[in-house]
Amino acid sequence: MIKTLPSSWNLTGCELYAGKQYHPAGMRFWAHNRNWNLLLVESGKLRILIRDGSYTFEAGDLILLESKFPREFIIIEQLSVHWIHFDLDAHLQYSPEWPSPRKGVYLLHPKADSGNEFVRLFSEICKLCEQRQRGWYRLGYCMIQEILLRGNMLNERGMEPDDIIFAARILRNVSVSVSIEQLIEQSGMSRSVFYRKFRESFGVSPSQYREQRKLNCVRELLESSTKSLKEIAEICDFANAFYCSSRFHKMFGISPREYRRNYLDSISRNR
Repeated sequence: MIKTLPSSWNLTGCELYAGKQYHPAGMRFWAHNRNWNLLLVESGKLRILIRDGSYTFEAGDLILLESKFPREFIIIEQLSVHWIHFDLDAHLQYSPEWPSPRKGVYLLHPKADSGNEFVRLFSEICKLCEQRQRGWYRLGYCMIQEILLRGNMLNERGMEPDDIIFAARILRNVSVSVSIEQLIEQSGMSRSVFYRKFRESFGVSPSQYREQRKLNCVRELLESSTKSLKEIAEICDFANAFYCSSRFHKMFGISPREYRRNYLDSISRNR
């Protein structure tokens, strides 16, 4: 939102700068369009004209504007705004997956707890840009990446279908024998879409998620009961004790028998 860069700034880092500003109602100005812009509106209201479109933003809005497109800012109500200019294309690994009302404009509405975290990140980046101590540049871009990824998480949470949440609840219950294919059919999604959305939500595939829950069930029973591994395997829906032991070792790096012995030894030592 400033029109020139200080001449003392070096070439490295000159595209990364940030601040917090207050603008009176009625003010109009153009912003840099060679970089991406991140804006967090703290209070007030503004309108941005970009690519023949007009967008109005209010307190709490988190805005991302793509580079290259000229943009004009019109302050409707006295404005307090955090801002960052940066080069996303050259320095960041992950792209934004935020809702986009129009090409080049991305918008999120974080809730209060998330909004406080974004304020913290904007403020930290601003301090880094002012102090420019050793390592500031890479740390600044790491924090910008965090803003984008937190925004991605908010967007995914908002788009998460109820069917995915329902499927996870079913898969979490090891006593329920509904197949993953049945859950996919009930969701009305294709297999590939279901798997993609499930992995985006939980970080693993549905089958991996179910197995992790089953193996955690095995671990809990090894700790809390004297049942044999054969009995535990049956309770936790494994085909047999041998397969259960093999998968347990792969996940925890130790056999069920050794795990139970080590657990009981640690309990005895701590008595």
